[in-house]
Amino acid sequence: MKSKILLSLALAMSVMGAFAQKDNVGIGTTKPDQSAALEISSSNKGLLTPRMSLQQRNAIQNPAMGLIVYQTDLLSGFYFYDGKDWKSMTSETGAKSVADANNWGLTGNSGTNPSTNFIGTTDTQPLVIKVNNIQYGFVDASIYQNLFLGYLSGALTTPNGSVGTFGSGSQNIALGGNALRLNTTGANNIAIGSFSMFNNLGGAGNLAIGLSSLQENRIGSNNTAIGAGALALNQSGSNSLAIGFQALYTGTAGQDNVAIGPRAGFNATGSNNLFIGSEAGFNESGSSKLYIANSNTATPLIYGDFGTTKYLAIGEVAVADRAAATSGGYRLLVKGGMITEKIKVAVAGSADWADYVFENDYKLMPLDKVEEFLKANKHLPNVPSADEMVKNGLDVMKTNAKLLEKIEELTLYMIELNKELKELKNHKNK
Repeated sequence: MKSKILLSLALAMSVMGAFAQKDNVGIGTTKPDQSAALEISSSNKGLLTPRMSLQQRNAIQNPAMGLIVYQTDLLSGFYFYDGKDWKSMTSETGAKSVADANNWGLTGNSGTNPSTNFIGTTDTQPLVIKVNNIQYGFVDASIYQNLFLGYLSGALTTPNGSVGTFGSGSQNIALGGNALRLNTTGANNIAIGSFSMFNNLGGAGNLAIGLSSLQENRIGSNNTAIGAGALALNQSGSNSLAIGFQALYTGTAGQDNVAIGPRAGFNATGSNNLFIGSEAGFNESGSSKLYIANSNTATPLIYGDFGTTKYLAIGEVAVADRAAATSGGYRLLVKGGMITEKIKVAVAGSADWADYVFENDYKLMPLDKVEEFLKANKHLPNVPSADEMVKNGLDVMKTNAKLLEKIEELTLYMIELNKELKELKNHKNK
């Protein structure tokens, strides 16, 4: 029996063409390399390792470190056991991931543990997501803390954490194609919507929500734009609030503006303006203005000026009327009637009231002179004419003071007449 076994082994070695040389073995060669315990040489045959499915591979009991198998399903390829996990031996499969319990497969996974299984990195390097080798996602958890999702969103951000060649931006969030695409040093920005804050360079603290909102912003900071095209062409203006489709659309450098409503302040170029309503302040080029309207009009229902004149116009007051009225220092302009239960007119000082008529040095015009004035001018002395009233309007306080002046003068005339009557009576009785 023993001789038969030895004969069979010798025959097998002969058939295989195996040759032993010192401490190594050659198959297909008579001179195996000294560094190899086993060398197989062939020009038309290969080495066939055990082939099995993922399930079969994972069922191997206590696999030895260095054990090699060929996986036939899912991410097929050669795998070796490193003493802890099965690892891929091919670069392509390894780049895609290893399909086992500790890695993510292209066809999904089951039985994952959220406390230990995740997609991402274990160091400070950003996580980049690409489609067709184009960046669609960028997550940076280092000191920069940026999050970009969308086609070329934050495209100048490089995986080493720096942004472009100009510096670094931090704590930005961009969601949408081309959102914050050209950002360089801008920080603490939130851009949601395609092309939102597309051209931002160093602007910081901005909130842009909507297609092309704050699209052209370069260095403007602390702006809030909500709505497609809101603050779209702003470049350097800061501290503005635009809510509504194309609100504050064309202004490039305005500061501290507030526009609420579709196209509110659409072409506005100034600063410190407040526009409320659809298309309110549509073409306003000045600063410190108030518009409350629902259309593109220069005479809104409510118009105000926060500047040096500081006044409020109600009732679609014409531009020319506003200019004429403000030259007189008025603070409230009303077109049309006004209904109120009570009006109190303040008097600046006692000198503005008519009691000066009763002072001893007051020069009371003689009645014959009054008669001459009336015939020549058709109105009382020191009282505005009808034409003057039409031109300049009615100043309630001044007009009342003048009317009281005439009443008091009339009283003095009556007192003088009464004295004369008494003298005549006394003279007659004598």
